[in-house]
Amino acid sequence: MSTFNIGTQNAASINNVGGDMVIEGGLYASASWRYQLRGEIARAIDQLNGLPLPAHVQAEARQALSEAAEATNGQPDKERAAGKLAKATTTLKEAGAFAGAGVALLETLKRAASILGPIGATVLALL
Repeated sequence: MSTFNIGTQNAASINNVGGDMVIEGGLYASASWRYQLRGEIARAIDQLNGLPLPAHVQAEARQALSEAAEATNGQPDKERAAGKLAKATTTLKEAGAFAGAGVALLETLKRAASILGPIGATVLALL
């Protein structure tokens, strides 16, 4: 038995099948999660710029976030994206970035982790 965490679906027709299903004419799918994740990461980087953090913390977090976004290019790698997102989150958490002014950034990182589905659970646990 397979279990799928679908999240949201946008489709003209959704078929839940308990056995085999033959699709005539092809199957078309999009990876909109990639674009959603990139948007949240861009928002996180913008929010990061306004926080009073040491330069090395800003640079390390920005680098990890950029690498998370890069993981969505070409053959997207959710595990790599989640790992880089976790690295940025850990760096920011250890620097105390989420206290006070970092609440918006915290919420943005939660949305980014949620986009990754079950793989993002590690990041959510850090937050």
